[in-house]
Amino acid sequence: MALETERIFDETRRIDSASDADEPWPSAHMRPPLKTMQTIGGAEEWRLTYLCRYHTAEQLKQIIHEQFAARLFNQSGQDTALRDYTVTAESATNQLLVRCAAEQDIDAILELLHETDIPPIQIEIDCIVSEVSASMTMDRETTLLIENLFGEQITLGSREDPSGGLLPTFPGASLRDPARNKFGLKIGISQPLTGHQVQLLIDLLVSRGYLKVLMNPTLQVLNGQKARIESKQQVPLQSILVQTGGFGEDTILQTQTEYYDIVDSLEITPQVFADGTVSLETRVQTASYLGPQGVTQMPSTSERILTNRNSRIRLGQSLIVGGLRRSEKRDVIRGVPVLKDIPVLNLLFSGRDAQEQATELIMILTPTLSTKGHPRQTIADMIDSRHSSPMGQMMADPLDVRTGAQERQQRIGAGGTLQAEGLSEGPDLDPDGRSDRP
Repeated sequence: MALETERIFDETRRIDSASDADEPWPSAHMRPPLKTMQTIGGAEEWRLTYLCRYHTAEQLKQIIHEQFAARLFNQSGQDTALRDYTVTAESATNQLLVRCAAEQDIDAILELLHETDIPPIQIEIDCIVSEVSASMTMDRETTLLIENLFGEQITLGSREDPSGGLLPTFPGASLRDPARNKFGLKIGISQPLTGHQVQLLIDLLVSRGYLKVLMNPTLQVLNGQKARIESKQQVPLQSILVQTGGFGEDTILQTQTEYYDIVDSLEITPQVFADGTVSLETRVQTASYLGPQGVTQMPSTSERILTNRNSRIRLGQSLIVGGLRRSEKRDVIRGVPVLKDIPVLNLLFSGRDAQEQATELIMILTPTLSTKGHPRQTIADMIDSRHSSPMGQMMADPLDVRTGAQERQQRIGAGGTLQAEGLSEGPDLDPDGRSDRP
């Protein structure tokens, strides 16, 4: 059973090489433009058959119409195109069929096609998105109750809630988040004697958290075209609903779970100019699952959107599209005047709700000319190495001979000089073919 399972795993992890990857391009799609004269209905006309090389037939058809069609405008401003030729775009073979009455028109259209049907520039854009977020909360609540103060039947302190418990005398974060009352660490004195009850409790809660997000997507897009990459993930988020009801009008807390989409997307439209610069129109949306936040440690989400237009840089240079830095600090102290400002004593006569958050978002774009692809075997070897187990590589190549040979072949292909520990792979030769070594 175990051997059969391993065999199935090996079969599914194997990358088969394509048998027709090196098939030659059909000769019918490599012929030059064909211009012929034909007679239809007793009239001579010219026909052009053009195989589109770098653009689609529909794109070139639109260019021909915009360049050669005459336009007439009526009194209301509406235009009508007058054409003394016909153009058919065949999408299956990506070719144009043009019919004209005059040979000069065919020659003009063919000259236009030669000037416009040129290789488009393909841009590779490396994007780095870095997001850092940190949060810190500190909550202090004081519950104070003294009955029969000074023996004068004076009661000092908190009130009771409908369930019989004591409400905080100096609340902190529980005023803005009722779920805060359900947990915490209370330190102090509690003497539940009837008629002489004494309670002095201090509830402290401190929470810290941080988030780091690093994305490094890479896009390849033609000049003037829009490229978009998107990653989506659904995460469950819990929310607490506070309701009043039941026996004694008790406060009821209900937990509700909803699913939210965490979407990271990158949309870029490059435009290359003749001076060697490139304009980038970008829109970046980053979302993250922040995890427990605040005093109640409830999970939440964050979303950032950066938009940039008409920023021109040179190829190979990096552009900081946007930096968003935000720091927020809030501190609320509730207590008895004067007493809340006395050190140490303020712990008994005040409550504190402090929260601090800081976020920073930076996006860096680096456009370069694309290599327009890599050999398939190179990509297959890279994927195979990433998905293979380290133990399997160690058993198959214990001395790392295969990996070293592959690295040397890559350096040879890149035109580099092979050297290892100061020794070259062969003798150095001068232009006459003689070695400079003794």
